[in-house]
Amino acid sequence: MTLFASASPTTGFPEFNLKNAALRLGALLVIYLCFTVAQRFLGRRRGFREIQVSLNLMVLATLAVCFLGPLLDQMHNYVGDAFRAAAVFLGVVIALKLLDLLFLDWLTRWRQKPPVPLVLRDLGRLGLALLALFLILRAFFPQVNLNVFAVSSLVVGYIVGNASQDTLGNLFAGLALNAERPFHIGDWLTVGGHTGILVDTTWRATRLKTKTNDYIVIPNSAIAKESIINYSRPSRSHGCFLHVGVSYDTPPNKVRAVILGVLREASGVCQDPAPSVYLVGYGDSAVNFTIKFFLDDYALLDPIQSGVMDRIWYAFRRHGISIPYPIRDVRHRDALADEATQHAAGENIIRQLLSGVELFQSLSAEELEKLANAAKLHLYAVGENLCVEGEAGDSFYIIREGRVAVLVAGAGGPMVTAAHLSRGAFFGEMSLLTGEPRSGTVTAETDVEVLRVSKQDFAGLLKANAELAVTLAAVLEKRTEGRRTAMAAQAARGPAPETRSVMALRIKQFFGLS
Repeated sequence: MTLFASASPTTGFPEFNLKNAALRLGALLVIYLCFTVAQRFLGRRRGFREIQVSLNLMVLATLAVCFLGPLLDQMHNYVGDAFRAAAVFLGVVIALKLLDLLFLDWLTRWRQKPPVPLVLRDLGRLGLALLALFLILRAFFPQVNLNVFAVSSLVVGYIVGNASQDTLGNLFAGLALNAERPFHIGDWLTVGGHTGILVDTTWRATRLKTKTNDYIVIPNSAIAKESIINYSRPSRSHGCFLHVGVSYDTPPNKVRAVILGVLREASGVCQDPAPSVYLVGYGDSAVNFTIKFFLDDYALLDPIQSGVMDRIWYAFRRHGISIPYPIRDVRHRDALADEATQHAAGENIIRQLLSGVELFQSLSAEELEKLANAAKLHLYAVGENLCVEGEAGDSFYIIREGRVAVLVAGAGGPMVTAAHLSRGAFFGEMSLLTGEPRSGTVTAETDVEVLRVSKQDFAGLLKANAELAVTLAAVLEKRTEGRRTAMAAQAARGPAPETRSVMALRIKQFFGLS
C-alpha cells in the first residue's frame, strides 16, 4: 500500500491517493492518542510537566514526518524540511531543559547548594537554543540567505524594543542584580517597604514571601532604584533593639542586672555577641533603657522578642521594678486606703500559705505574723527556672497558683522529670535552713505565683529564739524520713543519715548562731 498511485505527467510528482492518506492520518492520530494517554502517568512528575508542551509539539512534528512525509514534500520542498527542522529543534529544547533540571536543580538540591537564579538559567537556555536554531537552519536550508533574517530581526527587535521598554528594563535590572548578587535565594530582605524571604528572581521580577505567607512580586527595575536591607548578610546573626521605661525610684544598675539576667535565660537570644542594656534618657515619667541582643534566625524575630518582653515583665514584678503608665490618672480615689486594703489582702494570703506548711506550724502567732510581713509573692512565666540543681540556695517556695516540674540529672546526664507540683506544694526547705545546694531544677510549666521565704526573712526569728532551730530540725527529719526509707538500700552502703542534733547544729551555723 502506497500513499501515491502514479506519477503526474505534468508535474513529475506522484499523484495523491486520498484513501491511503486518510489511513496514514488515522494511524498518526491513533499513535498520538496513545501518547496522550501515557502522559497521564508521567504528568505527575514536575520535570515532565515543564517539557510537556515542547514534547507534544515534537511528537506531532515527528509523526507528521513519518506518516505524511511524501505528502509534505509534494506540497513544497521546504514544507517537509520545515517539519524535520522543527522536530530536531524541539528535541534540542527538551534536552536543554532536562539538562538544566538535572545539573542546576536536582543536583544542586542534592548537594545542598544555593540554587542558580532563574534569570541566568533562562538566558543560558535561550542562548544555546538560538545557537542550535542557527545551526539547524544552516543544515536543513543551506540555500537560504540568513542575512535577510538578520536584517529582519534587527527591524523587528527595534520595533519590539520600543514597545517593551519596561520589560527590557526589568530584564537588564535582573541581570545587574544577579551580577552584583546583593542577596541570595533564602535571604530575608526589606525592599520598598516590603519584608520577606527571597523565593526567586526571574528575568522580569523578584518574588518575596512575607511572614503572613503572602507573595509580593516586585519588578526588577523597581528594586534597582530602592534601598535593600538584607537581614541574612554578611551573617545570619541579627541585632534587635527593645525599649523599656522604669520608675525613677529604681537604681539603673538594678534594672540593668535584672534585664541581663532575663537575656541570659531567654530562648533564642545569642550570648555571643553578648546582650547589652543602655540608659538612653530621662523621660517625663520614666527612665528609658534600650536593650540590644542578637538572634540567629530572623524568621523567629517576633516570637523571640515577645518571649523576652514577657520575661522582663515577670522579672520586674518579682524585683519590685515598676513600669510607669504613659497616661495621667485623673480619677478621684483614696490611694492610701486602696493600698492599705491591697496590703491587708496580700498579708492574709501569705498568712494562709504559711500556716498550711508543716515546717511553720510550730511557730507562735507572733512569729508567724513577723514571717508573713517579711515574705513576698513572686510571679514566674512559663519556662522560667525558679531554682537550678547544684546552685547554692537560701530560699523556700510555696506555690499559690500554677504548676512546676522538678527535674533532676539522670544517670546518663540528661534531665529527667522527678515530680510535678501544684497549688499548696512547697520545696526548698533544706536550702532555706541549711544552705544546701539545690537538689533539683524547678521549672514553671505554667505561669506560677509563689510565696518566697528567704534566709534574710527567717534570720530574725532564729536570732530571737535559738531553740527554734531544734524544732525545725525535728520537722525536717520527719519530712526526709520517707525519702531515707525509700533509699534504705543505698543509704546502708553510704554514710549514716544525720541526727536531729546534727541538723539543728547545721541550721544554727548557717544562720550564724552560737
